[in-house]
Amino acid sequence: MTPREMRNTYFRNILEATSTQQLREPAVDLTSVDNEVFDALCVSPGLLQYKRAPCDLIRRLQTSGVGFHVSSLVWKEVSVDKPSWAQPSPSQDSLTPEVLRSHLHLIKDLYIVDWPEKYPFVFPRMQMLNFRFSQDKPSPANYPAPLIERNQSLVKLHFWNIDKDIDYRLWKALLKLPHLRELSLGMSSIQEDDIVRFWTICENLESLILEYVKFPQGTTPHASMCFRNIRKLKLSSVRGMEDEDQFSLISACPNLEDFSWFCCTVLRVYPDTGLQDYRDIGGPYFTEFAKEVGRKRWPRLTSLSMNGRWTEEDTCLIIEGMQRIKKIDLCRTFGPHTFQAPQRHFNKLVELQVDISSEVASRLLQNIMCSCPALKMLDGGGVVAKDVIEGEPWVCLSLESLSICFMFSDTEENLQPLIFERLAKLTRLEYLYSTALTTYFKEKYPVPLQFRLQSGLDALSGLWRMSSFSSSHSSKSLGEDELRWMLVHWKELVSVSAEVDIDKDTKIELKNLFKSRGIELCLTYL
Repeated sequence: MTPREMRNTYFRNILEATSTQQLREPAVDLTSVDNEVFDALCVSPGLLQYKRAPCDLIRRLQTSGVGFHVSSLVWKEVSVDKPSWAQPSPSQDSLTPEVLRSHLHLIKDLYIVDWPEKYPFVFPRMQMLNFRFSQDKPSPANYPAPLIERNQSLVKLHFWNIDKDIDYRLWKALLKLPHLRELSLGMSSIQEDDIVRFWTICENLESLILEYVKFPQGTTPHASMCFRNIRKLKLSSVRGMEDEDQFSLISACPNLEDFSWFCCTVLRVYPDTGLQDYRDIGGPYFTEFAKEVGRKRWPRLTSLSMNGRWTEEDTCLIIEGMQRIKKIDLCRTFGPHTFQAPQRHFNKLVELQVDISSEVASRLLQNIMCSCPALKMLDGGGVVAKDVIEGEPWVCLSLESLSICFMFSDTEENLQPLIFERLAKLTRLEYLYSTALTTYFKEKYPVPLQFRLQSGLDALSGLWRMSSFSSSHSSKSLGEDELRWMLVHWKELVSVSAEVDIDKDTKIELKNLFKSRGIELCLTYL
């Protein structure tokens, strides 16, 4: 039995236990499985509604005599104080400190929204703390410090929406963590007096993620600093650090393996309204980055995502300069010259985003699907169906996530079953997103793939791993038969989003039916 099959069978037993108050014999003895299998058992997409141990499930497990190992699965990741932006649900009310106290030894990942002083505990096995302030509350940023000081086992820290200045006591607490390897800051600001502490913390990190973080103007790492341990770096809308300063930080991380660089820099602020103008990163520093990649400045770099102003020549320099590519998202600048550049990486390519609409991109996508046996995620924009049908067979049979729009001319709708036959071979597919037609293709190829039974949808009945399906801007929306078909054949479904052609009463009936199966259903009309 594979780890996935063990996971699904085991969680199915857990879900039945929540309604019957009795637990059947598990499919496997969890005491005999290794950590990799155990972790696999903890991430069932079919259990997303229970992912962060909602109280309803916990209470029922406690009264059903469930043993330690099942409790470990449920308590591995816990969220307290439900965020205000989430949908209210009586089955997901906040955990009380008293309930939490009795399971401290089981919790590895803890999510807290507001007021961490309510949980001043020592969590013996905790490795990750995710803390955020909801937008309607003040930001007493010193509050997480005591909790962090008590839990020296922390490896990962994520902070979000600390709008006001981060208190110096928090930085002091982070400096004392001997095992801290990952730090993620979002919607936060760092004061000038704390910059030295921040860079000191960074010296031991393996992963640094900065999203919408404000630094003092002109902040840059000291020329002598070198962050040799950082393997993953993400800079997204970082303020106070100009392009030159951000490039200095990137250059100080010689062992980067995974790098993301997104806009933007504040151009100016309007005093009367507080509104700000932003500009994309780019210009000379992006070109310089591309040249440095070509010079093998970052020899370990295998994953790259960037969004800014650069040329196709820059993209070619990057792709040709990277010794090995697993994941790449440089979607704006794929063109005739970059069509050939990625080919030497095809055997090892795992993730690719080429979200651009052109005849070149369509042929490139078909070429990729015929040449990348290791590919697991493809976000591909538009592909002409005729290119697929007349092309070589796909070898990307390990695909798990596919976002694409297959396009047909007015006279090619009879070719749609052939595309479904191709898709049916992707038996590992879990996420399928049929994207909207782009303006570039609409005139010549106005017809997208129709996810209707009469068009060949039934060929996908073997995709039993399907977890999430989305279809947008189809010229023929889904009907009741297609939605009921999905319930029958795609047992792992968690979410469906589609345009429909059904009456209001049937829509309500289907939404209730999907909800009873734990599936989120989002329906719109053409």
